[in-house]
Amino acid sequence: MIVREFKSVGELIKFIDEQINSYRALLAEFLRRLEDVRVRSEQEKKLKDLLKNLGVAETKKSTVIDLKDSKLIIDPSAEEESKVIEETVERLNKNIQVLQSIRKTLDPLANLDIEAKITVVLRDGIPASVLIKLGS
Repeated sequence: MIVREFKSVGELIKFIDEQINSYRALLAEFLRRLEDVRVRSEQEKKLKDLLKNLGVAETKKSTVIDLKDSKLIIDPSAEEESKVIEETVERLNKNIQVLQSIRKTLDPLANLDIEAKITVVLRDGIPASVLIKLGS
């Protein structure tokens, strides 16, 4: 968790807009990667099916090591890589939606001319709590 302070709601909204743009850029990159991996996955599947029909045993398998809250995948197949990227795309989309919702909620406050100290607790770059102290 990270704690950030802002001098105004407008400054906080600007930060949120920057986060949204950053997530959108990441999302675009991961969607490109996903398309490339899906093509590779289809090619791998066709090759495996062909080899299976020819009686050739499956050659390699990836190794997955469970690291509590994450996984270490050594030499992943295109299908496994695709699954990881799909999960990442879903998470990025969710983060963008959450940030847009927060921004929409805060937008009316940006027009108010109030002096306030704003403290934001960020969890994974997303505001978990926004504290607005008036007259600070």
